[in-house]
Amino acid sequence: MELIELKDLFEMDCGSPSPILLSNDNELFITFYVDKQSLSAIPQERNTIDDTSVCVLKFNMYLKYSFGIPGDETIHGHPYRKLGMESYSFYELKNSDLIKSLQDIDQVHPQYNPKKWEIYRHYILTFHDNMFECIAQGFEIREENTSLYNQAAIMFNQL
Repeated sequence: MELIELKDLFEMDCGSPSPILLSNDNELFITFYVDKQSLSAIPQERNTIDDTSVCVLKFNMYLKYSFGIPGDETIHGHPYRKLGMESYSFYELKNSDLIKSLQDIDQVHPQYNPKKWEIYRHYILTFHDNMFECIAQGFEIREENTSLYNQAAIMFNQL
């Protein structure tokens, strides 16, 4: 396995990115706060109603996702840590053990086709309090200048 950091796509808010997930059978959206430039040297508490600057990731044709532990205080206990996984980052895991285990399950399907699995990727987002993993064919990304909750409503209408 090889962990590749997907850099320069966004700068995650390291304090409280507050991720929100929405999905249907094929598409999955996750949105979270990105770091916005502050003119103040004093850290500002995030206002989840009025603050803006969010990142939206849309995962296309996802097969599986998980969301939960570890957070930044326990990430050192995760098996991918030895591959270089850090908090507040976005990764693709090449030669994924999770994709392999899903493919092993799928082999019992009467129309199993190993070529189908070549397009799937294993994505990992590490936040402050949790981690998100997704097996999908790809993703789209955009930044929006709206509140997190307004963006969640927009995502809901796109499903």
